[in-house]
Amino acid sequence: MGMPGLITEAVRERLDRVGAVPREQDLYDGAGTDFYERLVGPDRAEIREVLALARGADGPVLDVAAGSGRLTIPLVRSGRRVTAIDLSADMLAHLRRALPDHPLLDCVVADMRDFSLKRRFALVVIGATSITLLDRGGRSLLYANVRRHLAVDGVFAFTVAGGASAASLTVPRDQEIKVPGPGGEETYLFSQQVEEGGQARIVNWLRAADLADGGEVTVLTSRLRVLDHKVLARELVDAGFAEPAVSPVRTHRGDDIVLLTTTWAGPSESEGG
Repeated sequence: MGMPGLITEAVRERLDRVGAVPREQDLYDGAGTDFYERLVGPDRAEIREVLALARGADGPVLDVAAGSGRLTIPLVRSGRRVTAIDLSADMLAHLRRALPDHPLLDCVVADMRDFSLKRRFALVVIGATSITLLDRGGRSLLYANVRRHLAVDGVFAFTVAGGASAASLTVPRDQEIKVPGPGGEETYLFSQQVEEGGQARIVNWLRAADLADGGEVTVLTSRLRVLDHKVLARELVDAGFAEPAVSPVRTHRGDDIVLLTTTWAGPSESEGG
């Protein structure tokens, strides 16, 4: 279940009008993962760029917050050995079903703020702007974990919203969006509530057809940080990484996404990863 209090005011008002009761469900866990897979599964953004990075990496790849494998699957199919970690076993179950018993794939249920895999990686990637799930303390822990797992000359890369897409994350938004469903497209209500003076946002998804009088409605919820790539670049340097290269990611939907790519710049470590 999602954290308490992650229903936006706009969704609460909508439910109150029809006498419906919300049932919070984490977007990245349980039944939420089925919807998330339908929502982002067809999205090809970042794949081209990540595959290009993998071609230049001499060694295994670590996909952090891998989810259902949007990046992992094409990496494995390109012949790369990939370790996919995600906090949600339900998310990784989607990935395992897509690549059953694949010899180049390891799935590990782990928190990106705290993991120990006893190996180092030539490439560590975080796709789908998943770094925005973490607050400042969480990102510091992530950077330290990446450092421990990055091979000498290894590359760390992740994406974040940029340009108009980043600006759209700082304003409240409520709209209907068509999402692929088992029997065709379904209409979902999307609600975004901005908090902390634009530093965080709460996101809700609920199926419009579920808004029945007096019924219980599943509301898929998430809380995300609003992060600027310049802030993240400073954090990386402070954590001992090189000033990252920032490049645009080509998307089919016209979203503005930027890719930050860096290497470890601090002193080398003698201990194992």
